Amino acid sequence: MSTFVHAVFFTCKPSATPEQIKLLAFDCRSMLTQIPSVRQLVAGCREESMTRPVNDTAYHVGLVVHFDDLSGYRLYADHPFHMEFVAKHKELWADLRVCDFVAG
Repeated sequence: MSTFVHAVFFTCKPSATPEQIKLLAFDCRSMLTQIPSVRQLVAGCREESMTRPVNDTAYHVGLVVHFDDLSGYRLYADHPFHMEFVAKHKELWADLRVCDFVAG
Protein backbone atom coordinates (compact mmCIF):
# COMPACT_ATOMS: atom_id res chain seq x y z
CA MET A 1 0.00 0.00 0.00
CA SER A 2 1.35 3.42 -0.96
CA THR A 3 1.32 6.48 1.24
CA PHE A 4 1.62 10.10 0.15
CA VAL A 5 4.25 11.86 2.28
CA HIS A 6 4.55 15.63 2.68
CA ALA A 7 7.75 16.87 4.33
CA VAL A 8 8.45 20.52 5.12
CA PHE A 9 11.61 22.05 6.54
CA PHE A 10 11.11 25.54 7.96
CA THR A 11 13.98 28.02 8.19
CA CYS A 12 13.06 30.90 10.45
CA LYS A 13 14.20 34.49 10.17
CA PRO A 14 17.24 35.48 12.25
CA SER A 15 14.95 37.54 14.49
CA ALA A 16 12.95 34.44 15.52
CA THR A 17 13.20 33.64 19.20
CA PRO A 18 13.66 30.11 20.55
CA GLU A 19 10.12 30.35 21.96
CA GLN A 20 8.67 31.21 18.54
CA ILE A 21 10.51 28.27 16.98
CA LYS A 22 9.23 25.89 19.66
CA LEU A 23 5.69 27.24 19.17
CA LEU A 24 5.97 26.58 15.41
CA ALA A 25 6.84 22.93 16.11
CA PHE A 26 4.11 22.66 18.75
CA ASP A 27 1.48 24.12 16.41
CA CYS A 28 2.48 21.67 13.68
CA ARG A 29 1.53 18.89 16.07
CA SER A 30 -1.48 20.52 17.75
CA MET A 31 -3.17 22.26 14.82
CA LEU A 32 -2.39 20.08 11.81
CA THR A 33 -3.22 16.73 13.44
CA GLN A 34 -6.83 17.93 13.68
CA ILE A 35 -7.20 17.65 9.91
CA PRO A 36 -9.13 14.43 9.19
CA SER A 37 -7.00 13.22 6.25
CA VAL A 38 -3.77 13.23 8.30
CA ARG A 39 -2.80 9.62 9.05
CA GLN A 40 0.48 10.30 10.84
CA LEU A 41 2.34 13.50 11.67
CA VAL A 42 5.66 14.16 13.34
CA ALA A 43 7.27 17.55 13.86
CA GLY A 44 10.05 18.98 15.93
CA CYS A 45 13.01 21.29 16.21
CA ARG A 46 16.27 20.36 14.50
CA GLU A 47 18.66 18.40 16.72
CA GLU A 48 21.51 20.90 17.00
CA SER A 49 24.13 18.29 17.90
CA MET A 50 23.77 16.65 14.47
CA THR A 51 26.48 18.48 12.52
CA ARG A 52 28.11 15.79 10.40
CA PRO A 53 28.91 16.90 6.84
CA VAL A 54 25.82 15.03 5.56
CA ASN A 55 23.42 16.82 7.94
CA ASP A 56 21.38 19.71 6.60
CA THR A 57 21.60 22.35 9.32
CA ALA A 58 19.84 25.14 7.41
CA TYR A 59 16.42 24.68 9.01
CA HIS A 60 14.82 25.06 12.44
CA VAL A 61 11.70 22.85 12.35
CA GLY A 62 10.93 19.70 10.41
CA LEU A 63 7.43 18.41 9.65
CA VAL A 64 6.52 15.06 8.06
CA VAL A 65 2.88 14.20 7.32
CA HIS A 66 1.50 10.92 5.93
CA PHE A 67 -1.75 10.63 3.96
CA ASP A 68 -3.53 7.67 2.37
CA ASP A 69 -3.11 9.27 -1.05
CA LEU A 70 -2.71 12.53 -2.95
CA SER A 71 -6.37 13.42 -2.47
CA GLY A 72 -5.83 13.26 1.30
CA TYR A 73 -3.00 15.75 0.94
CA ARG A 74 -5.20 18.04 -1.16
CA LEU A 75 -7.86 18.02 1.58
CA TYR A 76 -5.12 18.95 4.07
CA ALA A 77 -3.68 21.72 1.89
CA ASP A 78 -7.06 23.47 1.58
CA HIS A 79 -8.28 22.77 5.12
CA PRO A 80 -9.05 25.79 7.37
CA PHE A 81 -6.69 24.49 10.12
CA HIS A 82 -3.82 24.40 7.60
CA MET A 83 -4.70 27.90 6.37
CA GLU A 84 -4.84 29.15 9.98
CA PHE A 85 -1.43 27.56 10.71
CA VAL A 86 0.14 29.21 7.66
CA ALA A 87 -1.37 32.61 8.47
CA LYS A 88 -0.19 32.38 12.09
CA HIS A 89 3.42 31.48 11.29
CA LYS A 90 4.33 32.61 7.75
CA GLU A 91 5.85 35.91 8.89
CA LEU A 92 8.38 33.88 10.92
CA TRP A 93 9.70 31.96 7.90
CA ALA A 94 12.74 33.02 5.92
CA ASP A 95 12.52 29.92 3.73
CA LEU A 96 10.89 26.54 3.54
CA ARG A 97 11.66 23.43 1.60
CA VAL A 98 8.85 21.08 0.67
CA CYS A 99 9.46 17.47 -0.36
CA ASP A 100 6.46 15.40 -1.50
CA PHE A 101 6.77 11.73 -2.42
CA VAL A 102 4.91 8.45 -2.60
CA ALA A 103 6.21 5.80 -0.19
CA GLY A 104 5.24 2.25 -0.77
